[in-house]
Amino acid sequence: MRRALFIGLAGAGLAAVILLPLGLILKQAVTPEAESFAWPPTWLPHAPTLANLRELFGSVELPDGLRLSLLVATLTVLSTLALTLPAAWLAARAPTVGRPLDALLVIARLFPSIALAVPMAVLFVRIDLYNSPAALGLWIAHTLLAVPFAFFVLRTGFRRIPVELEEAAQLDGATRLGAALRVTLPLAWPSLAAAALLVFLVSWDEFAYALILQVTNRPLPPLLYYFAAFGYPGMASAVAAIMLGPAVVIIILLAPAIRSGGLTGSGR
Repeated sequence: MRRALFIGLAGAGLAAVILLPLGLILKQAVTPEAESFAWPPTWLPHAPTLANLRELFGSVELPDGLRLSLLVATLTVLSTLALTLPAAWLAARAPTVGRPLDALLVIARLFPSIALAVPMAVLFVRIDLYNSPAALGLWIAHTLLAVPFAFFVLRTGFRRIPVELEEAAQLDGATRLGAALRVTLPLAWPSLAAAALLVFLVSWDEFAYALILQVTNRPLPPLLYYFAAFGYPGMASAVAAIMLGPAVVIIILLAPAIRSGGLTGSGR
């Protein structure tokens, strides 16, 4: 009885910690700007309004920011999977190759994004990709950022598929590549979907590269920052609420993979 009570209280506390910031974002999105700066602050708006959302959707930056965020996230998913699928399969089937790749990608993740964004900006200025209207430089940066995440998820998925299935296909006349494409890849679809969703979320929420590489052609995260920095908390919260939608959906879709350990990077 005490154990169940403790687990229930712990669960309720954890839910409150997670849901409270979300509730505050949604509350601020419907709070009038004048009330946003009132003291003491209120938990609920005295005069809820949709003015923040109307002003946001009436601005010229939101449609462009939303389009850029969706474009960059989608391109990042495609390029990241194209790079990591063969590498993850090879690492799963050849441990002597997998270990150096593991070390290389872990080291790559140790570098802070902000430290890499500045030299990237200098390089992109020289090759005319800085502040690109199509955010091509940001796409490249997000692909480099997302590769380790996708690699570890896909490698785990491939390791869970018995290599004997590929060997049986080769005995039936398939090449090694054909066996991987026709046997292993269809069985790895759950890991492929999980990697795609995770990469999309990484790109969708990324801030440091987006802030430095896209000065005027801004995706949603820098747009949120500028609204907050220049004293528009209601509109900033409205942008955050818009960004929360896809993020919450992706987290719900990733829940089965999280429970099964598919995102841990572990494997045999």
